Amino acid sequence: MVTTFYPPYSFGGDGAFVQQLARDLVRAGHEVHVVHCTDAWRVVSGQSEPVEAADTSDGVVVHRLRSRFGKLSPLVTQQTGRPSFKTSELKRILSDGFDVINFHNISLVGGPGVLGMGAATRVFTLHEHWWVCPTHILYKYTGELCEERACLRCTLAHRRPPQLWRGAQAWMGRCLSNVDLVVSPSEFTASHHREWMKKAGVDVPMRVIPEYSIPLDGGGSPPADLPERFFLYVGRLSAAKGVDSLLAAFAQRPDYPLIVVGEPDGGGPLPLAGSNVRFTGRVPREKLSAYYAAAEALVFPSICAETFGLTAAEALSCGTAVIARASGGVQEVVAPDVGTLYSDEPGLLRDLDRIWSDPTLAQRMGQEGRRRHEQCYTPALYLQRYLDALQETRSRV
Repeated sequence: MVTTFYPPYSFGGDGAFVQQLARDLVRAGHEVHVVHCTDAWRVVSGQSEPVEAADTSDGVVVHRLRSRFGKLSPLVTQQTGRPSFKTSELKRILSDGFDVINFHNISLVGGPGVLGMGAATRVFTLHEHWWVCPTHILYKYTGELCEERACLRCTLAHRRPPQLWRGAQAWMGRCLSNVDLVVSPSEFTASHHREWMKKAGVDVPMRVIPEYSIPLDGGGSPPADLPERFFLYVGRLSAAKGVDSLLAAFAQRPDYPLIVVGEPDGGGPLPLAGSNVRFTGRVPREKLSAYYAAAEALVFPSICAETFGLTAAEALSCGTAVIARASGGVQEVVAPDVGTLYSDEPGLLRDLDRIWSDPTLAQRMGQEGRRRHEQCYTPALYLQRYLDALQETRSRV
């Protein structure tokens, strides 16, 4: 596994997903190595070391890249699209006779150039829209989902250094052609990348394998001071995640309590909210299931194009209905029998009113949601699809 971030040098879903997949593969009898860049985490987090200690008891062999050039290393990778100062170390590790090299988030560990490294079967798993969007999330500078390209303005608005190599589509195409299989977590994400490949004249097989979440048992008791009935939000507190529009909607429904689990990006201040909104900060995973299970519904307001929608899948595993903005891959997770999809603030208000006024509706959706999770998003099912795809690819190449 080659990825930019990996716990405890990580934040967000991609690092956690890679760790869970690596652990599940080890439990299934495979030898798994993970290569990631600690310098990249230091650049993005602004910290020198994570608070949590690394877990070395899970059987995963972890290679933590740290260049003598420090934070300059990932910045050069971001600008050149190549591993640069990490090249020799990556080559040494990836030449160690692996059967499969699975590239994940490669934005700051090697860029497109890393996809040509190693002699194994190469797989590229999409966790963001990084390949087709310099901001990674198809979130336009105007505060809406991107439907027409304006990359330079978006890059500057998101305070990211422009990447001139993105204009070299032929070079990017050659890099991607080194891959034997692209894995996408949703058909939505796959369609955007298929469109890019078609324009670039690249023909790489793609397989849609929905991501998975460890089933949360929904047991335990939430804190005693929580309201008897409430809606729930779980995730980062940012404009791209739709938190501003979520709080605006609940300002119009002061009788509906909202529990917000998560922290602001970059450690900034909490957004302004009414008295019906309570911020909990980060909640440990082992305690999160109690919040899901007690909520009327999880609200998933993300404006950016989520590649999948992990917290929506987690809610389903706890038997909790989901109210989601119809944006990105989450539309494939939230079927009509397990939740609702809305497109604007009036639609969100209608869905909140519908769930609040009919508690039995949320219960029915939650029951169907748990069944849907068991049928679609379990670790065993993902592992079966993933290993089948690898075996098929290895026999083809």
